[in-house]
Amino acid sequence: MKRLMIGMALLLVVACGKENDMAPGKPVVTRIRTENGTVSYAERGMSVELVGDNLISVNSVTFNGCEADLKVAAIAQKKILLSIPLDAPTIADGPVTDEVVVLTDGGVARASLVLLPPPPSLSAMSNTLPEIGETITLTGERLFYVQKVLFPGRRTFSVTQFTASDDGTQVSVTVPEGYDPKKGDIRVVTLSGEAAITPDIPEEPEDPEEPLVELEVTELKYVATVNADPWQVKDNLQSGDVVYVDRTAVFGQIPEFYLGSKWISTATNSRAFNIVGETLASFKVNRKTDVYIARNQGTGTTIEEWLADWEPMPRGDADENYIGVNTDKFWMYKKTFPAGSTVEVGRNGNTGRSPYFIILK
Repeated sequence: MKRLMIGMALLLVVACGKENDMAPGKPVVTRIRTENGTVSYAERGMSVELVGDNLISVNSVTFNGCEADLKVAAIAQKKILLSIPLDAPTIADGPVTDEVVVLTDGGVARASLVLLPPPPSLSAMSNTLPEIGETITLTGERLFYVQKVLFPGRRTFSVTQFTASDDGTQVSVTVPEGYDPKKGDIRVVTLSGEAAITPDIPEEPEDPEEPLVELEVTELKYVATVNADPWQVKDNLQSGDVVYVDRTAVFGQIPEFYLGSKWISTATNSRAFNIVGETLASFKVNRKTDVYIARNQGTGTTIEEWLADWEPMPRGDADENYIGVNTDKFWMYKKTFPAGSTVEVGRNGNTGRSPYFIILK
């Protein structure tokens, strides 16, 4: 009798062991992918594949709380292929978790997936005739997950510094240098798509009293005595032009905005002049002119006193808006002068680095 009881106990232990072996494991989702690869966001109605383990005994899959139809899903131990419900909520419907929840016999698995709202739209702008440097507000619907704002010009200017409202109705952005409303629409690009709005184009006067005057630079002279060759006014700035009047270095990269401009070729030896508060050279402009100082970044981080009130020009998302001379990079500083002004410039600030040169527009 004792032997019989021991045998029955052993049978129960073995049976329990087999039952535990058959119990489903805890599910896990390691990534979500489409035919284009692993994704972190997707559109409603899109087919996605949940990749992980222990997914075979699935009971439900929800996207932001909305249950997917498993009757048309392909289910395996390590993946589930299914469609995102068309009525799954997105951020446009209110606060969402952006979470996929998989419920199986073995437990719950969670994964992050941003569900994109429908494409955005634009309906208004705070100023339909904005000026360069002005901050404008673009109003519309579904302006969520904004990536950039595109402005028309000689080329398309991409602005990635902006402020988007939490409710997806507004984007505030500063109009970049080079913006030209005659070249097209302003566009807001989101993960869901892009929206465009057409700015007003300034009307040309029928009989302008002051027609556009060609820029002239006159009375270029040194105010201080320096051991340097005379600076020269030149036209049509292009890559390959010789930079200085007393050296053979040539321009490499030049952003498109500055190409074709009038410019002043300075002298490398002028860098020897280093008197704080004194004027190195001066010249006169015949019409309202934007003057740009191209300052060598190797000059130092402390801006020279005479250049302190000049406006630093945007350097771009990847610091690409520089002018290249050999291995040196030059950043731009701008100041606008009225017609008839005398422009005075001062010391370079570093007697060992290639000095600044001047561009006029």
